[in-house]
Amino acid sequence: MTLTHLRAFCAVVEKGSFRSAARQLDVAQSTLTQSIQTLEKELGVVLLQRSNQGINLTSAGEVFLVRARSITLDCERALLDLQPWKGEPEGHIDLGVTSEPLAELLVPVLSNFTQRFPRIQVHVASGTTKGLVEKVRDGRLDFVLCPLAPNVTDIDLSIDRLYSSSAGIIARKGHPLGQARSVRELVDCQWISVRSTGVIGGAENRLVQLFRTQGLAPPKIAITTDSLLETLHIVSETDYLTIEPRMLPGMKLFSSALTTIAIEEPLAPRDVCLISRRSAPLTGVSQELTSMLISYSRLVHRSR
Repeated sequence: MTLTHLRAFCAVVEKGSFRSAARQLDVAQSTLTQSIQTLEKELGVVLLQRSNQGINLTSAGEVFLVRARSITLDCERALLDLQPWKGEPEGHIDLGVTSEPLAELLVPVLSNFTQRFPRIQVHVASGTTKGLVEKVRDGRLDFVLCPLAPNVTDIDLSIDRLYSSSAGIIARKGHPLGQARSVRELVDCQWISVRSTGVIGGAENRLVQLFRTQGLAPPKIAITTDSLLETLHIVSETDYLTIEPRMLPGMKLFSSALTTIAIEEPLAPRDVCLISRRSAPLTGVSQELTSMLISYSRLVHRSR
């Protein structure tokens, strides 16, 4: 089994067909097919199922893909680490970020970083905390900036807690209960949340916890979405409510449409964290970017 075999396998899965993968790798389709067959023969399992509908991973293929993708990405990072000895660093950084650290940390720092490293391409992925952390674990992202509850620890992850994030109840401007001062005034409202099942400290979990601690019946969560943008768009056009970072209505993008309902009851705290794989050291340029983010976070939040 060689790195060429692993790259061929990952490319076929990513592109969904041998023809597209061969085009990406600039090899003959027959060569690519032979590479996959050799890999399957050596492993003793079938990794891919071919059909008229395309390529599908077998159960064994799904397990193997996580390791294969991690190995190929780590090799790319190893090559990137050698760039300082070959001249100006070049390559790419893949990072994930949720809405609050995007606005609070990444946007202010990114411009300075790209000026210092003009040949480094930065790819920014968005999503929920759970989805982004999964991508860090399987090597698709170098690191992520996202919120976690204070009690979350994972032995396979390196977690740097940067600052405490304050949540708030977000509503459209002009909401009939916009002046409410207690969650008890909101018991009949309907709620919308980014779907984040299993994430400790996620918006839906915090909402349920808030109602439970006040001795109230469970909140009426009418809608869940896959992204924050969808959630905030619906909130801005309706009377649905949501729990999200308190700073969001102050952002230029949302300030004309959204507001925070200032209830007296506290919401469960979360920490904005920088998360990476403990078993895979960051490349030199990734370390440079994370150092800039950590330093900026300390500077800004020390002064508040």
